[in-house]
Amino acid sequence: VNVGYAIIYECVKCITRIYPDHSLLELAASNISRFISSDNHNLKYLGVTGLAQIVQVNASYATEHQMVVVDCLEDPDDTLKRKTLDLLFRMTNPQNATVVVDKLTFHMRTSVDMHLRRELVQRVTSLAERFAPNNEWYVATMNTVFELGGDLVPAATAYNLMRLVAEGTGEDETKDQEFRAFAVNTYLKLLEKPSLSDILVQVIAWVLGEYARLASVDGYSLDDIIDLLCDCMDRPFEDAATRGYIVNALMKLSGGGLKSSGVDTVIRGYRSSRLTDLQQRCYEFEQLRSTPGLMQRVLPYDASAEDLAVNSGLTFLDGFVKQKSDEGAKQYQDASTRAAAREFVPEVHVTGKMALNFTPYEAPTKPSAGAAYPSAPAG
Repeated sequence: VNVGYAIIYECVKCITRIYPDHSLLELAASNISRFISSDNHNLKYLGVTGLAQIVQVNASYATEHQMVVVDCLEDPDDTLKRKTLDLLFRMTNPQNATVVVDKLTFHMRTSVDMHLRRELVQRVTSLAERFAPNNEWYVATMNTVFELGGDLVPAATAYNLMRLVAEGTGEDETKDQEFRAFAVNTYLKLLEKPSLSDILVQVIAWVLGEYARLASVDGYSLDDIIDLLCDCMDRPFEDAATRGYIVNALMKLSGGGLKSSGVDTVIRGYRSSRLTDLQQRCYEFEQLRSTPGLMQRVLPYDASAEDLAVNSGLTFLDGFVKQKSDEGAKQYQDASTRAAAREFVPEVHVTGKMALNFTPYEAPTKPSAGAAYPSAPAG
């Protein structure tokens, strides 16, 4: 029997490596199902491996075996389970993406293997970005990844989600606003949880800072949202940048002239922080609050996706530069001028021939016994 299975497996490998033939691939897929449905762990492993090779040629031949492959995830053999997860990732298409992502997310929730969890985070993220049926499903899936994966999630993944919320699909502004309102309401409910990962809090703070005015959750006004963000400042965080995100959100929400005792407490408490970045943000917040007009210009509402007009010549400083020049300040020198000044070495004219002196010092003489020493000065 084992020899027969070995021959079948080698035939499957041969079929997947020659020029694709429809009838041969069908025959290989039907025969490999015997391996997967076997009670023997080794045969199951060979079956999953062989099906993965067939999927590389054409994924459609593995569709009918999808549920059998899913059942392999319940096997206690960790090696087989890893191989099955890899096969499921390769078998994913727009029709089964939600089912596969649910299975991968379940194992992310239950696994304690850090390497496997990191791999699952990458794969769920990839599948969500490629096969998301709608934006709402994508946000919900990524929130689960942020919550379970924590610091295993790369920062680029969070940026992609923020960019999606800011830009939307770009096809229908009304639907994009509805999607932003959905994101705000979702994150408001999440923020009520006492413990969240740093990267999830960063995303929540950014979204609320930009679009909190779209919130439609009962019992939450803009003042309530500000108070909730202020309460988050005292939570324990591993990433030093997380509190900076919250302060930025408070600055954006306070740009409309809102006054909050909670914000005052936060600024007073963290402007003496040992983290210079957080300290600077608090001092900038205080300065901007003293000039509400400037604060609204610096932190406009819903402008994260707008292009910035950059004055590369810094012409707005011309008046200041002229004033300082009239007062006697030195003119600015660009990098090339400063480099040329450093390379210039003035010539030094030396008279006579320069050489090393190898003549030794004269040996000291021993004073004679009757030599008189100079007397010390009186008084």
